[in-house]
Amino acid sequence: MSRLSAFFKTSDTEFGVFYPKHYLVAIFPTLAEADRAKEDLKRGGRSDEDVISVPGEEVIHFAEDHWIKDGLWGAAMRELSRIFGTEALYEDQDLEAAKEGAGFVAVYCPTESAKLEAWRVLDPLRPLAARYYSFGGIEHLAGDQTRNP
Repeated sequence: MSRLSAFFKTSDTEFGVFYPKHYLVAIFPTLAEADRAKEDLKRGGRSDEDVISVPGEEVIHFAEDHWIKDGLWGAAMRELSRIFGTEALYEDQDLEAAKEGAGFVAVYCPTESAKLEAWRVLDPLRPLAARYYSFGGIEHLAGDQTRNP
């Protein structure tokens, strides 16, 4: 089991794309910047159980594992998602950033106040993109508006 598979406690798949409900995910240009963000979050009271930083290649392997698990149906749903301009487009952008050496931070935020506290730490660090995944949809906190395909 990968570190990411063990880390994500409440996650699902929507439109054939991994959808980590109650997590804030931020992408930084390098792993060093993602590691710094993780340490800042830990200094702010987050535990190792609630925050992780990983290199892009780990994100790529995690996505590949999900594609295998989801099979043909998942592939069809991802294509539909691309057509509708939803989750799969963000996955594509994230994987491109991963290939370019980006670092990723994920923070478990089961409440609105936990999300706001985490974002107060991450926002000044200027992530390339940041999203919060909730039951109601994806909240775009940074980057996606300027990274349209």
